[in-house]
Amino acid sequence: MNVHNNLGELLHTKPLPTGSLKVSVDIALEKDALLPHPDDVSDATLLGDAIGSFVAWPTDLIIVGYETPTKSKAKDKGIAREIESVASQKEIPVAKKTEISKRTGAKKKNPSKYRACLHTYLETTDISDGCVRLIPMDGAIFGFEYAEPLGKEDFDQILYHTQLSVGVINTYMRYLYDKLMGPRGLEQRFSFLNPMKTNLTEMIRKPDEVRTYVVERFMADTDREKLFFLPFNTGDGGHWLLVAINPFKEIVYYLDSLHNDWTTYPAMKTIVDTSIQTVRAQRKIQVPKRKANNITWNRVECPRQRNNIDCGYYTLRFMKETLLMDRTDIPSDYFDEYRCAYYSKDQLDEIKEELCQFIIELQAL
Repeated sequence: MNVHNNLGELLHTKPLPTGSLKVSVDIALEKDALLPHPDDVSDATLLGDAIGSFVAWPTDLIIVGYETPTKSKAKDKGIAREIESVASQKEIPVAKKTEISKRTGAKKKNPSKYRACLHTYLETTDISDGCVRLIPMDGAIFGFEYAEPLGKEDFDQILYHTQLSVGVINTYMRYLYDKLMGPRGLEQRFSFLNPMKTNLTEMIRKPDEVRTYVVERFMADTDREKLFFLPFNTGDGGHWLLVAINPFKEIVYYLDSLHNDWTTYPAMKTIVDTSIQTVRAQRKIQVPKRKANNITWNRVECPRQRNNIDCGYYTLRFMKETLLMDRTDIPSDYFDEYRCAYYSKDQLDEIKEELCQFIIELQAL
């Protein structure tokens, strides 16, 4: 099979089913296998009936970049065959999972399937010319509605594993909201603070505006206890870390993959502390003066990064794993189920695959 389409292309004058691509069928090892989407126009229902024609094929049954006898031409930057450009590959061969297993003797998951798909899509768009794509952000995610722009630099960060931008971080947070929080009802126990509004640069330049935003988020739902995720950036493309705040218990969890202390960022600590104190006052909670500043900060012994670019991926995993645990308290030595010295390549690649699959499903390209 060969992939032929961009997202949004028609198949026999009809829109493609959601989550599918237009492919041509060249050969079929199992001619009696049912097509995932029978063709109403040609009346084809079996794979053998579709040989020589185009059909809709689900993206999760497509593996892009399967090895062929042709030699890869992507030598200049050492780009792997699975993410080589369309220009050098002409048409990218793909294969059914059952077909792959017969050739190799085992069913092996392609760890970069969606990254390869995304790379292929990008080659057919105007992203490389400086255009951007907008990711809609519902008001429930960050407390205000807007569209997050993603450009070539953002997509390259995912594809080539470089330092993550705020746009990529926010897009993954929408993924967590859509795929974890919503289906599991976790939005009742967890919320996000937008790092675009709460990075170190903003805290230093506009502390009152930042504090107002944080307090409004804390006070938006005062009838239940919540844990608020603040992916904190040190500014100007700097280091990412996670601050998880329970404003009603007045506990702050500090997860830094460099294992620094929160005293490294006094402006951030001041904003968080004064926001919690403001919420306390608005809720008319009385505390003795000697305890007015007794906000608990817990430094969590989380997995530690081993280079200078993984901090964004670590921060995203910290949020994901906390949601999967469905706990508003984070143990000082981290969760037993996810405790490790550092994250493996596969664990970081998992974040990238989730991002790529989500962007493809959104049909944002």
